[in-house]
Amino acid sequence: MADWGMRPQDTAYGQSAGVEWFSSGGAGSYGSYGAYSVPVSGYGNTSGNSFEDEPPLLEELGIDIGAIFLKTRAVLFWRFNSRYLDDLDMGGALIFVFVLAGLQLLMGKLHFGVTLGWSVVFSILLWFMLNQLVGSAGAEAKNLDPYSCCCVVGYSMLPLVVYSAMVILIPRGPLSLAAAALCTLWAALTASRIFARRCPALGDLKGIIMYPCILAYAAFALLIVY
Repeated sequence: MADWGMRPQDTAYGQSAGVEWFSSGGAGSYGSYGAYSVPVSGYGNTSGNSFEDEPPLLEELGIDIGAIFLKTRAVLFWRFNSRYLDDLDMGGALIFVFVLAGLQLLMGKLHFGVTLGWSVVFSILLWFMLNQLVGSAGAEAKNLDPYSCCCVVGYSMLPLVVYSAMVILIPRGPLSLAAAALCTLWAALTASRIFARRCPALGDLKGIIMYPCILAYAAFALLIVY
């Protein structure tokens, strides 16, 4: 039986100008058009980049919930000799700042921006003051960078988080003001002790460090009360 189809014609450039549409010779007459193989890499290879092999989102962000819990317990129970206080993280500090603002939201106060802004400004001012006390070129000053100050300020805000939760349950009055003063001193003392642990040169200056810490945390306490 004769072949019914179109034969490729050569063009002026020596290349094929047409394609054979039909041939009785079977599948082998298609030539190189049937020699297609699945690529080894790319979208065809999903064994190395499957969704199940990816790490959890919190691990990718560098947030360790277990370590944050241990650091929180060390701060609340005044375990200043704990090794967890040497490696405070920004994730836990931000969690406590947002929890404080969220508790104020339950009282009808939208203070997310104010709480976060005051925390950053206070951390920068405290970093500047501490570096002036110990000298920015000192060997111990390496643990007093702005990142470390932000972490210490965030974790030391835990007493105010506890007080903010108490304010929801107790009415405003002398008892509430006394609790605010106690939690403010608690937060300031915690921050000064952590700074003294991170930088041994500040061991004899805890009283000086407490003064700006009391002013800053008192502002947060007044923000909660009023």
